[in-house]
Amino acid sequence: MRRLIFYVAMIFMVYFLQIGVFPHLTLGGIVPNLFVICTVSIGMIRGKKEGCLIGFFFGILMDALFALYFGFYALILSVIGYMAGYVQQIFYEEDMTLPIVMIGVGDLIYSAAIYLASFLTRGRMDFFFYFRKIILPEIIYTLILAVFLYRIISWINKKIEIKGSENRID
Repeated sequence: MRRLIFYVAMIFMVYFLQIGVFPHLTLGGIVPNLFVICTVSIGMIRGKKEGCLIGFFFGILMDALFALYFGFYALILSVIGYMAGYVQQIFYEEDMTLPIVMIGVGDLIYSAAIYLASFLTRGRMDFFFYFRKIILPEIIYTLILAVFLYRIISWINKKIEIKGSENRID
C-alpha cells in the first residue's frame, strides 16, 4: 500500500514539476524530461512490470495535454520503462553509472520517437539540426537532474522496503 501511495504521489508531483515549474527554468528553451528519469529509475529499481506501468501513467497524463495521437506518449514511456526493467538484476543501486547511461538512452529513444512522429511526418528532414539543437541539450539537462532525482527515488524505495519488511512473515 505504501508503494502505491508513493507511486501516485510521485506521478502527480513530477507531473506538476514538469508542467508547472520547469517551463520557467528552461535553458535555451530546453526543459529536462522528468518523466523519463522517473520511468527509467522505477524500471531499474523495481523491474519491467512496474517500470512499464509508471511509464504508461506518465504517458497518459502527457497524452491528455499534448498528444497529436492519443496513446503515443503512453506507448513510448511504457516501452522505455519496460526496457529499463531488463537491467534490474545486473545493477547496484549505489552505482550511478548504469542508471545515468540508461536514463540517457531512454531520453534519446523518447526524443527520436518524438522526432519521427512530429517532425518527419511533416516533411522536416534535418535530423542533425534537431539532434544538435534539441535532443543533445535535453539529454544533458536531463542527466544533470537525474543524478539528484535518481538518488531521491532510490532512497525512498529503500525506506519503503525497510518498512514493508517489518510486517512480513517468512
